Amino acid sequence: MSNFAYMSGTGNNFLVGKYDGPVSEIQIIALVSDSEHDVDGVIFVEPINEDYVKMHYFNNDGSSAELCVNGVRCVAKYSLDNSYVSTNIFTVNAPVGDINVFVDKDDVEIEAPIPTYDNNEINFQEFIGIKSTVGNPHLMIEVNDVDNTDLESLNNEVKASGNFPDGVNIEIYQFINSSYIKARVYERGVGETDACGSGALCLFNYLNKTEKLENNSFVMYPGGDLNLRFENDKLFLSGEVIYL
Repeated sequence: MSNFAYMSGTGNNFLVGKYDGPVSEIQIIALVSDSEHDVDGVIFVEPINEDYVKMHYFNNDGSSAELCVNGVRCVAKYSLDNSYVSTNIFTVNAPVGDINVFVDKDDVEIEAPIPTYDNNEINFQEFIGIKSTVGNPHLMIEVNDVDNTDLESLNNEVKASGNFPDGVNIEIYQFINSSYIKARVYERGVGETDACGSGALCLFNYLNKTEKLENNSFVMYPGGDLNLRFENDKLFLSGEVIYL
């Protein structure tokens, strides 16, 4: 990894650097263990041309993931700041495909893939979950008190159920009003993190399409807020990206 930086996309922290070639799981774990900050993942950016870069993403345990939205947003800012691209509107190639991005100083917006969800409910004692996917899988669970819910125990219960043999990201949420929800996330391969962009997409898409959340709403994570909206049938997500 060369020209590396520590970056945070709304509370998701990453070690970001230029792509120098393939890396192993052991190399990723070593980078994480030697890092100056707690990081959720390691990202390598491969410049392709003046308006196109490729993202190589790994969780902090060395495993790969289909999509990391806040990681994409960090890639966008990193690419522009390092002159890998010549414009602030360009495309990031992520594992799920090409994602269009727009960088305005510390605010980074993406045109996101639209999740799907399953209306069939899954019961976990007093909790009811809804499955959703946006390249990676999520289980969305409404709770009465996000702050005081034992998320790790809930994750262990979901894991023991056998419903998700490949793992799942668990999103718990509560309504503040029709434009704001508060959320926490337990990410597979990482643990609890301060935010999750793909989880925010799943939550917003499901709650908006079931008429529980208005368009142009916010998902409030411990690491900060993400704004989401539909415009001309396209889904957009934006939030802050900073260097640590």
